[in-house]
Amino acid sequence: MRALPCLLLLTLALLGGCDKRTGGDAVFSADPMLGCYATHPRKAADFRIDQEQGRYYVSFNRDDQWQRETTPLQQARRDEVASYFPSDAEQIDRALVRNSAGFRLFHLKPGASLRGKAKDSDYMTLVLIGAGPVFRTACG
Repeated sequence: MRALPCLLLLTLALLGGCDKRTGGDAVFSADPMLGCYATHPRKAADFRIDQEQGRYYVSFNRDDQWQRETTPLQQARRDEVASYFPSDAEQIDRALVRNSAGFRLFHLKPGASLRGKAKDSDYMTLVLIGAGPVFRTACG
């Protein structure tokens, strides 16, 4: 019985570390789009997604400094998702896009089997320089 209060405190401590405005360690955020992402599971974060006043923003890690893009990301409509994944759109849960700068982040549904998907990540990205899986990681 004494383990339950300890577990509750641990859970609250982990969730308390999530600061949606600064990125915090948003790996534990209830919103699957918020947090930091890297191109390899053991690599430092390359970009992060924050939310402010209901709008999503991407920041890129450049020379160990977070540089936030001023244009907010948009949640993609189903027809937009289908334009990126014509035969696999039903496997995409959500997508954030910024067409003007060629940035797209996709959260895949559980069990998705898209070509190019990493078996240990539920995220993929498309950017001007390429496409592929990304991994949620600590924002540190």
